[in-house]
Amino acid sequence: MDLGLIAAILGWGALVGVVFSAIGAAGGILTSFGLITLFGVLEPNSVKPMTQIVVLATALTFVPGYLRRGAVVPVLGILLGLGGIIGAWIGSTVSSLYLSDMATFRPLFGLLTLAIAAQIGWKLYRHWQGARAGTAKPMQPFIGGVTHTVLQLGCMCFNYGEERYRVPVISPLIAGAVISFTAALFGVGGGFLMVPYMASILGMPMHIIPATSAIPIFMSLLVSVGNFVSRGAEIEWPVLLPLVIGAVVGAILGPHINRRLSNALLQGAMAVIVTGIGIKYVFF
Repeated sequence: MDLGLIAAILGWGALVGVVFSAIGAAGGILTSFGLITLFGVLEPNSVKPMTQIVVLATALTFVPGYLRRGAVVPVLGILLGLGGIIGAWIGSTVSSLYLSDMATFRPLFGLLTLAIAAQIGWKLYRHWQGARAGTAKPMQPFIGGVTHTVLQLGCMCFNYGEERYRVPVISPLIAGAVISFTAALFGVGGGFLMVPYMASILGMPMHIIPATSAIPIFMSLLVSVGNFVSRGAEIEWPVLLPLVIGAVVGAILGPHINRRLSNALLQGAMAVIVTGIGIKYVFF
């Protein structure tokens, strides 16, 4: 492998690390895009675990920074992860058996990313309309850490700023299972579904979502990667290792970007990235 290609893989890995650690999503989607389109890994059952290993390494790198400033809801992350363990095993099993052909994998993956981008764009559009009419609540800036986390029978609660959030326990358990099943099916991390769930359904601000989403992603990917490898998936280490190194470097920078950018800008950036990749896979 020549130095130019190694540099390109390192650079793409750094971009993956920055985006995933700043937004909490699109790391797996960007990694898969790079492996397939830029670096020529054309076996879907190799792309999937390689992508998930990059996401695992990135999550391990950036979560401690969020923990230090309290910008994480660990109990919610664990509930999502508990549901995700079952979903990840089922999804990776189904994927390795029935979604191993690139001609089938690419357009389905593209449609999924476009659907997620549309959901994010619709939310931002409605917020913009509400802001023009004076009826929308302003999106919160970064205001510190999560406080007063309580897990009760049937419900968990926490404070962020002046807001009190209440989440029925059954909701993250079911969401974690469904999201992890879908992520394992396509061999990605799941943040592209986890972030919209927390931002749109639970109403959480983007500044506390990345590390919270990384907890269930980490739990489910351990299961998914192990299942893919046990079923014979081959790992292309000369490509994977520099990709992981670049992602780790990028993940060190991402939390600082998250802290400085607005909630709306972070969501908009994710929508643009995912839309571009979806268009590529569906139409080209």
